[in-house]
Amino acid sequence: MSLRDRLKAARAAKPGDVRDVFTRFGTLGNPFPSSTHNTDNPHLRMHYDDDIEARIEAFMADHRTRVVIIEGTQGTGKTNLLNHYASEIRSAIEDDMGFYVVRYLADPEASFDGTIRRLLHELGPEHLQVLGQKLAQTGNGAIESARSVEVRTALYNLSADPTLDVARSFLEWLLGMRLLNAHRNSLGVGFRLDTIEARTAALRDLVTVSAEVGLLNGIFLLLDELEKQDGVLSPTAVVRYLSALRAIIDALPSHLFMMLAMTPDAMRRYSVSLPAFRSRLQDRVELTPLQTEDESVALGRFYLDQARDAARRIRGPLPKGVQPIVTEAEMRSSFQRLLPAAQRLSDTGVRQRRFLHDLFEMAERRIYESEV
Repeated sequence: MSLRDRLKAARAAKPGDVRDVFTRFGTLGNPFPSSTHNTDNPHLRMHYDDDIEARIEAFMADHRTRVVIIEGTQGTGKTNLLNHYASEIRSAIEDDMGFYVVRYLADPEASFDGTIRRLLHELGPEHLQVLGQKLAQTGNGAIESARSVEVRTALYNLSADPTLDVARSFLEWLLGMRLLNAHRNSLGVGFRLDTIEARTAALRDLVTVSAEVGLLNGIFLLLDELEKQDGVLSPTAVVRYLSALRAIIDALPSHLFMMLAMTPDAMRRYSVSLPAFRSRLQDRVELTPLQTEDESVALGRFYLDQARDAARRIRGPLPKGVQPIVTEAEMRSSFQRLLPAAQRLSDTGVRQRRFLHDLFEMAERRIYESEV
């Protein structure tokens, strides 16, 4: 059948003529993600999840800064892992004031300044307004813990007039926007924060003072795709980017939990470019490709079970006689078929993204076959 005929048949089909995917397979659609779909995918719990959660629990208890590296080749689940923990942490601290979660992709904006801006935007003018009110209520002793004279001056003025307008001016100044008379008059500042170093120092002071008055307990910063910096930045710019990352780690000995995802190749290149950056990255979680048929089947069945659970919540109990949209034997066959190509690339196994995309294509064919 030509593409024209297939599309014509699909348009002409009435709802009653189309066999229900739920009736046949117990899902509402394709349960597997394509290689281009990397958001909102379920996370299969692995052995390293207990270690990650123990680190998060320790951070929430003692607030000491921690940096965890998620290391793995492309397609082994780094983005999925960070997305999962961004969602889990937000859910866990939903009613707990004082923790902030920042999920940031380093690409396409290849600048650490973008990370600083995202951190400040996450705090927002509302945080600054409440900070001014807290300082006004408790006295200004906490302000003296700020190292920068300009930040101290701005905080004194904010505490004297903790309105949302002043808080917005404060945020604009922290973001390094052009200094206007409005900023001079409301904050008393005389200099623009026009360098990454100045904004990093200001962020450090803001976190320190916010923690002193009990307004901030911690920031979770989850950074992804750091390996792409090499492709879009010059070697000098890469070193500056990594130096800025190191600076924020050093500037915040407490109240920062950072998870960085990168490939082993990027880790090696960055270690050569900036050895001092590598020395901060001792706490690693390694993600590996699928190395056995059983691992591949476990991943495939997990996605299928998740899709069926979602379908049951919407459509009720599964109909009798539902078939697996992709069988266990087909999952094993897929792994064996993909393994030689992976080994030619010097991979130790089949990357999860490639395997799931293969299942996605199988499921697509089966769904289409059930509808025509």
